[in-house]
Amino acid sequence: MTTFTLDGRTVSVARGRTLLDACREHRVHVPTLCHLDGVSAVASCRVCLVEVQGLGHPVPACATVAEDGMEVATDTETLRSHRRFVVELLFAGGQHVCAFCPASGRCELQELASEVGLDHLRYQLPGPAPALDASRPRFALDPARCVLCTRCVRVCAEVEHAHTLGVTGRGAHARLFTDGGGRWGSSATCTDCGKCVTACPTGALFEKVPAAQGLEAGTATRPVAGAWAARSPRAEVEASARVPAPVPAPLPVVGPALRPASPGGFLPGGAVRRPRVATVWLGGCSGCHMSLLDLDERLLELAPRMEVVYSPLVDAKEYPEGVDLCLVEGAVASEEHLALVGRIRERTRVLVALGDCAASGNVTAMRDAAGGAGAVLRRAWADASGLPPARDPVLPALLERVRPLHEVVRVDLFVPGCPPSAGAIHQVLSQLLAGRRPDLTGLVHLG
Repeated sequence: MTTFTLDGRTVSVARGRTLLDACREHRVHVPTLCHLDGVSAVASCRVCLVEVQGLGHPVPACATVAEDGMEVATDTETLRSHRRFVVELLFAGGQHVCAFCPASGRCELQELASEVGLDHLRYQLPGPAPALDASRPRFALDPARCVLCTRCVRVCAEVEHAHTLGVTGRGAHARLFTDGGGRWGSSATCTDCGKCVTACPTGALFEKVPAAQGLEAGTATRPVAGAWAARSPRAEVEASARVPAPVPAPLPVVGPALRPASPGGFLPGGAVRRPRVATVWLGGCSGCHMSLLDLDERLLELAPRMEVVYSPLVDAKEYPEGVDLCLVEGAVASEEHLALVGRIRERTRVLVALGDCAASGNVTAMRDAAGGAGAVLRRAWADASGLPPARDPVLPALLERVRPLHEVVRVDLFVPGCPPSAGAIHQVLSQLLAGRRPDLTGLVHLG
């Protein structure tokens, strides 16, 4: 046996076992993404890094063998920051729009985002996405959602022994490919076993029929270790453990701290009056406002505690001065939005980015990957000759790139979701109206 210290307590594991094995055996949670039981470890995602005293850098728990006398830490502030940074880069490195992904609700990257408290992206998403390969009869490959974990590659080679999948290119140009670069439908080595689809942690590889018909909400699937052979993808899914989504960390308010509860709520000077509340709809679908209306009778409970002074739901033409709280739905997609957001920030104490479009661009920003504003206008408004329309004053002056709210102004609170649940919105309103920072633990996630 190997004996060492794990998060301050002495533990023992069999010789040759990894730190990840030890953590799982002793019920210490360490997040993973590229790791998959039953195939080789590559330690490529760097999500499972842990700290070992005496080493100058963190090490991957999945590929580090436990040794006698080690002192291992799995949950330090440095590691939490690192994991959040890695997950954010994985999101920013592809077209991970959870709102219409076939894996939403059972995606390991989505779960990791909730676990590490990722509520918005600070980095610009990449340009046009590589084309979807749906040439296989049952399965499809979406390279834009691939995180290059190589779980599918290893399962294909080590379990099915087909060696159909591989990775080509380096850095930002790396991508998954089949049989030397041809389309998946032309592969002579693929056995259509579906093991690669079951192994995929995101929506990069998916089965067409379940993707079209939808999957049971609220469940996630995991392959069973060592149980790959002679099973169809459907049998793999049915044999997988159903794992509830982890509870996300609380979301911090990044702007000025709110005042403690008082007769005047978070209003300055203790003035006794109802807080002035606004809601705004930018480039989005109005789904977040529909979720707001889903509060139903809870709106009646909140109504005496606030004064709604501006909203798509009321007859107000100009954003007023002296707004205490504003919920902004949608991304900044036009010159009009840009000007309005500037006025909102100047005239508002607490600004909330409501939903994924406001937090990361989400569906609204998909036009960037389709060629930008010019391509959208040409497709939507070109005349019969195919020429772009003359500059029409009725048409909005679209920005060349859709921008999430925090790229334009300071945001005090992010409430992700597509849309956020009525429960999350109620928590935000009730707590902010009482002068407290909302605790959104378990209420929000991307998508």
